[in-house]
Amino acid sequence: MNRERHKARSVWIDISFSISIVLLTLSAIYLIFEMENDPIASQPDEKEMITASPIETEQIDSNYPGIKIITKTSNDQNAPFAIQYPQSIHNKFNKEVKDYIDEAQSRYMELMFEKKRVQTETTSELNISYETMPHASGNYSFVLVNSSSFSDAAIGKIEIRSFHLNPETGESFSIRDILDGDLNRLQTFSSLVRGAILQDKSLQAHLSHNEVERFTEPRWMNYRNFAITDEAIIIYYDENTIADSFVGPPIVSVPIHTIQDLLAAEFKPEAAEDVIAIPDQQSDGIINEVNHDEQNNETEGSLDTSLGKKSELPTSETTRKKVALTFDDGPDPKVTRQILKTLQKHEAKATFFMLGSRVEYYPDIVNELKEAGHELGNHTWTHADLTKLGPDRITKEINKTSAIIEEVTGQKVEAFRPPYGAVNDKVESTIGLPFVLWDVDTLDWKYRDPARILRVVKEKVKDGSIILMHDIHQSTADGLDDVLTYLKNEGYDFVTVRELEVAR
Repeated sequence: MNRERHKARSVWIDISFSISIVLLTLSAIYLIFEMENDPIASQPDEKEMITASPIETEQIDSNYPGIKIITKTSNDQNAPFAIQYPQSIHNKFNKEVKDYIDEAQSRYMELMFEKKRVQTETTSELNISYETMPHASGNYSFVLVNSSSFSDAAIGKIEIRSFHLNPETGESFSIRDILDGDLNRLQTFSSLVRGAILQDKSLQAHLSHNEVERFTEPRWMNYRNFAITDEAIIIYYDENTIADSFVGPPIVSVPIHTIQDLLAAEFKPEAAEDVIAIPDQQSDGIINEVNHDEQNNETEGSLDTSLGKKSELPTSETTRKKVALTFDDGPDPKVTRQILKTLQKHEAKATFFMLGSRVEYYPDIVNELKEAGHELGNHTWTHADLTKLGPDRITKEINKTSAIIEEVTGQKVEAFRPPYGAVNDKVESTIGLPFVLWDVDTLDWKYRDPARILRVVKEKVKDGSIILMHDIHQSTADGLDDVLTYLKNEGYDFVTVRELEVAR
């Protein structure tokens, strides 16, 4: 009797199991059918599509011992990015920088996804570049410029963040260290910063005086975002803090000679004289904000466009003097176009030394420059120091950039400017293009001060000068009109580098 009951129960178990298998199979078939006929469900997740796009990562040596440059790029058509940041031999510093990069990239991607849910045609771009600002004490300030733009927004967002490193010890340093932890010195320093803000003509129309008071109070946390050089302490503010409707983060410089009595011994100019000088070679980054150029070893004569030859500046036999305006590191979707309008206003021609990676992003702007009659030059693909690279990599940096410019414009490239002005015998024998340097360095990348650009030009320009600027900084675009007005009144004609060479 028990055996028969057990047998009956086993039959029902087998039947139930078989029914379950059939139902699961039918459910699976139904789900597959629905997904194949559902255009949303059948498509891969948009985030997965973007993050799965090819990302190129490379590491090269910088001009500074113990510091390498990490470059990450993606040419995804919806959300391209170009990111450069420094890496040292010190894990703590590396983690701080990398954490910021990861967080900034994550914010950018999340905002992009949100925008595309509302407007599917939205496109964007992220650029993070950096500048190395050495101090004679041996310390470094690294200033990262994070620029993001979206097609559905009139202007993009720019954020500046600074990191600081003693390359020997791996320790960071702060304004507290620079002022020796003295609150009285901080009080004086705060007053000087406030005065510099109030006297800055580019900021005056935008200032919120209550916010100026708040953000310049003598509190250490108000001065976390800074850089120190041998000439100045530079304070970086976030957008919409001390100034409303001001494009970009406000930047204020306090000259070292006005605060040398406030400085800790390590940072005093007289103490720095005993330290081996570090070449002021500006940015290790591209572009972007975000990269900025050239060694600061200005020449008394300009370099002509034959390989490696130095020539004295000619004396013009005409009544009009000539000057070549040059812009590096672009093109930029906003700043380059503003510069283009100012050049058109003054009927001025210029030479644009462009990064191949940015030409690929902004072909329309490159063609606008060409149609306006400006000269287009090669500035490498990634803004690498060519003296640190082997011949194959040098060739790739240059040929790839020339190829993309010719592809976009149909025009061959006939001028080249090496990043940082860095050349040696290996570079000269490899590049295959005449290279162009400069004799007037506005240092626009460093001070971001429109008025200072004009002061430098007034002090250093002469007949046949080649002026170095960058078409990725808003401050340069803002100051250009005054520069061109001054040069016109002084009897200068604006020519391209090639025209200047022909005139010689």
